[in-house]
Amino acid sequence: MYHYDYEEYVLLILRMAKYLYHQDPAALRGILAVFDVYDVDAMSEMTESLIWEICPDVVFEDDDENGICIATFSHPVINRFCVLSMERSRACGGSVDSWQRKLCDAVEFYLKGTGYSVWELECRPHGNSAEIRALFSPDCYRSDEFGNGLVDLLLCLQQENERLEKILKELDYEKEAA
Repeated sequence: MYHYDYEEYVLLILRMAKYLYHQDPAALRGILAVFDVYDVDAMSEMTESLIWEICPDVVFEDDDENGICIATFSHPVINRFCVLSMERSRACGGSVDSWQRKLCDAVEFYLKGTGYSVWELECRPHGNSAEIRALFSPDCYRSDEFGNGLVDLLLCLQQENERLEKILKELDYEKEAA
């Protein structure tokens, strides 16, 4: 808009804040209450807080040998996708492998394909949930890019969940009509 260096960074933070607001307004208010100055360092901390408030069940590990931070997390939208996909597979006789591959491809596309922040990524679907394990790049990690990739992934899966719910509802209706 005005060609400031920080403009994109601020817009990406606002997008994550908007997503969190729709998910948990109290969590966003808690994050905003912590910051009274919005300089570059504070915005970086806020970005990290936003990301991990969106996925609050995160577990962090440090790989000291390689200087890498590893985050393992999940999200209710991802888990809902697993449940609905499993139900659709059962109802239509489809393969479990196909929806698991679809999930893994989406995770890779949105979280790894957006930049160089993620060095390695694993998506582990198991039953009615999935776990994502991200190894962050020690020298190229950008929390704003990763966070927005995460928001994109969750919005995509939410849309897919709505589509699957509609399909399952139609299948139930057809089953009752028969």
